[in-house]
Amino acid sequence: MPVFTAVIVAAAYLCLVVTIDNTNLGTSNGLWKSPAVFAWGHEHTGPLDSGGILYAPVYGVLTRLIPDSLLKYGTPAPDLTFRKMAVLNSLFGGLATGLVCFLGLRFTYSPVSAGIVSLMHGGAGFVLLNSINSEDIVPAYAFFLGATVCFFEYLHRGGIRLYAASAFLLALATLFHWTVMAPALAAIGAVYSVLLTLRRAFFWAGTAWLFLFLVFLQGLVLLALPWRHIPVWAVLLPGKADSAGWVGFFGEKGWNLLVGMGNYFAGGNNMGDYKAALANAAILHLMLVSWTVLAVALTVSTVTLMRRPATSGLPLLAVFGIALFLAGEAGAVYSQPQDPQMQIEPMFAVIPGMILLMRRDSGLVGNLWRPGLAGVLALVGVANGSWNVHLMRAGSGQDSKALWAIAEMDRLFPRDTTVIVWHGFERWTTWQYVLLWRNDSEGFLRNTVHLTMAFTMNRGITGRQAAAITTAQIDADLARGQRVVAAALWTQPAEEFAGAFTTVTTEADARTYLALLRDHYRTGERWNTPIGPFVELLPAEVRTGEGRP
Repeated sequence: MPVFTAVIVAAAYLCLVVTIDNTNLGTSNGLWKSPAVFAWGHEHTGPLDSGGILYAPVYGVLTRLIPDSLLKYGTPAPDLTFRKMAVLNSLFGGLATGLVCFLGLRFTYSPVSAGIVSLMHGGAGFVLLNSINSEDIVPAYAFFLGATVCFFEYLHRGGIRLYAASAFLLALATLFHWTVMAPALAAIGAVYSVLLTLRRAFFWAGTAWLFLFLVFLQGLVLLALPWRHIPVWAVLLPGKADSAGWVGFFGEKGWNLLVGMGNYFAGGNNMGDYKAALANAAILHLMLVSWTVLAVALTVSTVTLMRRPATSGLPLLAVFGIALFLAGEAGAVYSQPQDPQMQIEPMFAVIPGMILLMRRDSGLVGNLWRPGLAGVLALVGVANGSWNVHLMRAGSGQDSKALWAIAEMDRLFPRDTTVIVWHGFERWTTWQYVLLWRNDSEGFLRNTVHLTMAFTMNRGITGRQAAAITTAQIDADLARGQRVVAAALWTQPAEEFAGAFTTVTTEADARTYLALLRDHYRTGERWNTPIGPFVELLPAEVRTGEGRP
């Protein structure tokens, strides 16, 4: 049944990848990494991401195995790596739901219950989103679930192979996406803590498991990249773990955390402006669904942990989900709490809660109510998954449109003579990099200005300091005779724009930053393009003989 579930879900995801034709749903992070994946697939070398050392090399090989002829739909593209990455994600996404089905069968002993839980997982907003776009989290997530299944199977059946497999798969997950490591270790550590109340021997079992995990980490790196000399501590704490303005704590991130959790199950939106999310009635209603499902799952897990003996095995699944959620959300709020890739693992806590709710002898639901509960959860799973697909279909065809629009942009704003000012998180920015500046990141950064970069590259910077950095860059571009055009800030009210910076700085600093930038320049010519409006930026004060006529 788990294999059948994995195949059916993967096939559904593959169908959505082709018919929606939008591999950048929610985020263009995967598209941004596609040149590195292409390089590893065709040149057998390329840049490595310190937070996902094996991702680009392995995906490079796998994408090379997929014939281009299978993906020539929509507008032709010079390179189809981004579509191949989405195809691979569909397969890993199907595998993830198959593993959830296995876990459901193990704890409920009911194919119907396992099927309902699988349905809820496969249609959950962020699981669906990340399985049909080109983001890089899904393979690591699937390996994490594989480690989870092997870990609980080891506790149920014993055996050194399952014991080692759980450590190996988590090491593999870590090397694909470093962020999955800490929450998973916290969850497994919490389970061993409960087991210690039964036998002290579990302390040595847990310690040996952790040592084996570290051995697998170092061994896999040495085997895959022997010439890179990457020590295990560089895997455990990669450079991007303290990457400038992307990380840190400030008040607005708490609201973004709520928005991120609120989009996991229903909606699947990646919203960097929490005020816009909370002010939108349709989005708020969907977030209420997600919050309700999470609250039920965590309540069920907490009650199970308090009421059931550890020998039954159910508290082990409960404490796993709770610890995973707490550790994962702590990491998310330190990084990017609204991001689907940061929320997909900690919000997996919903699934253990649903499994425990469906367990026949859990004592949480009376036998007379159980058929009705199964029917309600099945209805919720179908309705939620269908609505999420409907919402994602609203972005159909965006890849094909982007391929045409970027060519038109290159005609309007030639790369050699134009500098474009972006917010920094627009999908068009990534398309421009991939299509027009492929393998030339220096040229791309020299001829674009990302308004968020002053914050993301300088942790703890104030709005006034950030404005000084950005205006110096734009002034230098103007001084060397470049035409500077803006696709953000000067094309919309600053008040609406400030909220979009609260993932990298406080709203107060964002307002200061934007006000100083607007005061420093005036606008000239205006263009309406397929991407949206652009305006030319000129110095606020033009001296005689300076500026454009």
